[in-house]
Amino acid sequence: MESEIKTRGFAIDVSRDKLTVVKAELVTTQEKGGVEVNEVREFKYDNEGIEELIKFLGEYKEGIMEATGPYFFYLHERLTEKGFKVTVINPLHLKEVFGKKTDKLDAQRLAKAFILGAVKGSYIPTGEIRELRELTRYRESLMRKITQVKNEIRKFLEIAGYKIEPFDKRGMVLLEKLSRGGLSEEEKDELKEKLGRNLNDAEKLALKQLVDLLKSLEAMVKEVEDMIVSKIPQPVVELSKIPGVGLISAATIYAEFGDVSRFSSSKAARAYAGFAPRTKQSGESESHSGMIRGNKYLRRAFFLVARVARKSERFKEFYDRLVSKWKSATKATCALGGKLACICYHVIKDGVYKGDVKKSFRTPRGKDVNVQDVDVGDALDSLSQ
Repeated sequence: MESEIKTRGFAIDVSRDKLTVVKAELVTTQEKGGVEVNEVREFKYDNEGIEELIKFLGEYKEGIMEATGPYFFYLHERLTEKGFKVTVINPLHLKEVFGKKTDKLDAQRLAKAFILGAVKGSYIPTGEIRELRELTRYRESLMRKITQVKNEIRKFLEIAGYKIEPFDKRGMVLLEKLSRGGLSEEEKDELKEKLGRNLNDAEKLALKQLVDLLKSLEAMVKEVEDMIVSKIPQPVVELSKIPGVGLISAATIYAEFGDVSRFSSSKAARAYAGFAPRTKQSGESESHSGMIRGNKYLRRAFFLVARVARKSERFKEFYDRLVSKWKSATKATCALGGKLACICYHVIKDGVYKGDVKKSFRTPRGKDVNVQDVDVGDALDSLSQ
């Protein structure tokens, strides 16, 4: 749905240190018609500059800005607090409207597009949804760092010829010993088929630092997860009842979907999650090529959830049927991810999960924010208190 035509508005080109602001109006007279730029000014992107910008806007209460990296968030917050209605536009949509050859749209063109209703705004979460999204995305970034550190550790072990599993409970003990002096004679005899050469001093130092970093990152993830669990609203609890959906995954799904009323249907929500096929039509023929680009955090969350859910009684028949049809576990898992996206959309929209509840799920109990595995009956009792 396109934006409506405005009589006037502002546009802000946001960069790291500078804000370029345009005020424009729609002109409809016998002599001329179109959008006329009234004034253009630049401000420093700091608190003083923002205050000057607010005074400059005056009665221009509606406008637009581009989602430029992380820079637009603070300005959007400040303007919203002051009662301005600010549309945030995705740079990808700007390319669709003005063409891919445009390197950077200036504020004047953005103002004209806004007033004429040629662009549509992006959803910007607020309140508990925004905070939960910040936490779940931060956790995701920490998990990526953990993967990088583990890959570095594996590389050092492979170079030295070690074939041990380094990240189970026993493996972490062995890593500690390898990085801080070596193994006992008993351990060497027990693991002789899996051991490589002696590590040199440089390798021991790198391994020690990587193990310390891994422990630190894992402790950080635990702290973030505790905070996520302490802040979950009821819709997240409902989502976590779905087979395959853990509490952290449920929080991610809820935070990334946000206000589901912006989706026209479950199919639209599924497309936003990145599980709608890209359709090409030519005459009477129709073909599918890949998936529509969606929210990468949702897509990853639903794919990982589907890998667990495909083993459950609730979804196993659906998954097995698609594997048999397509001969591809990945395609079937993606299809299940799309099905789960539709289910989650309805759960958030209706406020309740009406399907088969899994045998156990994770939930906070009382004031203890640590995630625990509990029986469904106990969980429901604790949530009703």
